[in-house]
Amino acid sequence: MAVAGDTGEREAGPRVVAEPLTASESGPALRAGGGPKIRTFYLPQAVDPPEDGGQVAGAKCPKGEGSAIGGGAATSEGIVVSYLSQIRPSNGDRADRVYWIGVDDNSTENPDTASAIIEVHCAKGIKVQK
Repeated sequence: MAVAGDTGEREAGPRVVAEPLTASESGPALRAGGGPKIRTFYLPQAVDPPEDGGQVAGAKCPKGEGSAIGGGAATSEGIVVSYLSQIRPSNGDRADRVYWIGVDDNSTENPDTASAIIEVHCAKGIKVQK
């Protein structure tokens, strides 16, 4: 598969699927007031995909914060989001509290410090249908 790159086409490298990590840092987004509550949590460490490859991280809602309804990543230059799903890419399983976010390194010129901050959106008071 060819991916967009700096000056031409490049082939995507292998993707690594990590075990789920519980997101622990609460973000600024909070919606409440008698109805459903949605909170954003961040993984404690930035994800650094391998050069010319990708990594999928399972961001897990903390206990008591509800179900994972979405997620995303704030990326450095040269790092792109490649996977967003409740489905684990390695085996097709789904867990209510986990959302899978994949990031790829698709630039030959990005700095060694390029990474992604992974977030998960957790909801209470909402029925998430499978």
